[in-house]
Amino acid sequence: MIYGLIFLRHPVLTSQEQRDGIINYAKLHGLQIDKFISYNERPDITLFHAGDSIVLLAWNCICAKRSVLNTLVKYFLKNNIKLYSATSGYCIDNTVDFGAFEYAFNLYEDIRFNFLSAKSTAGVRVRVANGYAPGRHLGSKNKRHVTDGKETEILNMYSAGHSMYAIAKKLKVSAPTIKRFLSTQN
Repeated sequence: MIYGLIFLRHPVLTSQEQRDGIINYAKLHGLQIDKFISYNERPDITLFHAGDSIVLLAWNCICAKRSVLNTLVKYFLKNNIKLYSATSGYCIDNTVDFGAFEYAFNLYEDIRFNFLSAKSTAGVRVRVANGYAPGRHLGSKNKRHVTDGKETEILNMYSAGHSMYAIAKKLKVSAPTIKRFLSTQN
């Protein structure tokens, strides 16, 4: 079967634009779309079987998350499911050795993971060599607070009888922030 996939949560493309692009691509390449599948997060991979084909408008129409993309591509490669992208011109079909492509994809994931691990380890070593603690400093993440410059206004409103929630709403901060500020002032 040949499926047209429509990603409903695409940040730029509407579902109709995706459908039209897929139909135009299919006509141009002599493909007959048997069924369109619309989805929000990820397509149901149990619908696809070995030898099926999937037509997308663009590669970024597969899913919203990198982890989901990894799972989907591995499943497609393992089951020899063909992927066609209407806009990029690149496809995964019979001209591609699925085994070699799957190996390359897995190798990329290993390299990426090892690179990030090595980069983090090197960063820690440099910090320790320069006399710093290996992690983030204990305490606040930054020196700026949302209550900076609003101290007198908060104290005046609180002494006038306003609740912490009313103060927080007026200053557009959270109520726990106001409570923490007031507890440090007493």
